[in-house]
Amino acid sequence: MTDTKMHSPLLDESDKSFWHGYLDFYGRLLPEVMNDPIVEFGVFHGHSIRWLLDTYPTAKIYGVDILQIQPEWPTSDRVEYRCVDQSNERAVAEFFRSIAKPGMIIEDGSHIPSHQARCLRLGLEHLKQGGLYVLEDIHSSHPQHELYREELGETSPPNHAQQHPTVLSLLLCFEHLLRTGQSLNPQQLRQFATPGFMTEAQLKAMFAKIKRIEFFKRTTLPTRCYACNSTSFNYTDFKCECGVDLMKVADSMTVFIETH
Repeated sequence: MTDTKMHSPLLDESDKSFWHGYLDFYGRLLPEVMNDPIVEFGVFHGHSIRWLLDTYPTAKIYGVDILQIQPEWPTSDRVEYRCVDQSNERAVAEFFRSIAKPGMIIEDGSHIPSHQARCLRLGLEHLKQGGLYVLEDIHSSHPQHELYREELGETSPPNHAQQHPTVLSLLLCFEHLLRTGQSLNPQQLRQFATPGFMTEAQLKAMFAKIKRIEFFKRTTLPTRCYACNSTSFNYTDFKCECGVDLMKVADSMTVFIETH
């Protein structure tokens, strides 16, 4: 994708740009043309939907959110909004069954670890052959992120029990296996096939469908603060003047998945 398209003014107000710094990574990987449907979970203010409409003028766009349609969301005969709760397995599955197979899914929804796992599993099942899956803000499935702790518990249990599997640990495993030419083995299946996460059959099917995985993690400071929009930073403390942490361990990480 051209640099001009990735740095469109339509994305200036999106945290994909000024906070996470995902755009150069996407510019290298996202296609120039997409004629198949595109799904984005998490509409927020609609900045990404506007950019998708502009960048892929022949694609149908589905904006999926737990909210009903908001006044600021862009309208077009090529965009359709669906109200779906990512915590509801049946609702997510029914949404995917109700549309043509998408060529790309961007998951930027609740960021809750179990929601990320559900959408990844069901999304990959319905994705078109050779399609793309982009899981944004996958750092929320890191044990040091507050959403991980809220849903799955503290990062260092007193008995030092093994951390819960998440899509972050699973996709890091898959990427390592693919890069080193290894197969998914019984030990890894036992590690990840846990109640409430995925079954062995689901893990095998997912691994078989994935062709390539690439991770990105921001290694520089954001352009400006997401909380107060300031560019006045305390560089030695890695904080904005408003107190927001600028470089946490679990921050600004996304993953790109290409399927067979």
